[in-house]
Amino acid sequence: MKTEVRTACSFLATILRRSTKVNDRRVEDFSTKMEELLCERYRHHWHPQNPLLGSGFRCIRINHTMDPIVAAAARAAGFSYEQLKSFPEELTLWVDPNEVCFRIGENGSICDIDENVLNDLKPRKEPANTKSKIRSAAEKRSKESMLHASRDMILVSC
Repeated sequence: MKTEVRTACSFLATILRRSTKVNDRRVEDFSTKMEELLCERYRHHWHPQNPLLGSGFRCIRINHTMDPIVAAAARAAGFSYEQLKSFPEELTLWVDPNEVCFRIGENGSICDIDENVLNDLKPRKEPANTKSKIRSAAEKRSKESMLHASRDMILVSC
């Protein structure tokens, strides 16, 4: 259970870390408190022999209102309500034995969370001398966008 809970907490902490201007210590405090609260909540609702049993109970849901456990962990870590708006308006997170999944939006795809997903969410540090590379990459994307836009216009006009 601890592995799955830790994965879910890392996912939520990564979203906070990427979208808010708070120090890493507060994000770690959030993650630690969230892990503590989830382990306590799931203690009698964890069934490795039947992983789907209790899945709804273990679901973390942000649906235009904050999930109470996320809100409690955030309050304990000193996050403001405004900072919690960095989470998607609709986020569902399922924490089940051997699997942690998420969905953004009501009709979004369900995705497994593993190390690859967590690594993809981490911000990349850029070397100081990459300004010109970034500028040329942006120019290239701009040209590609123009090409795609003209192709789309051709497709639409046919």
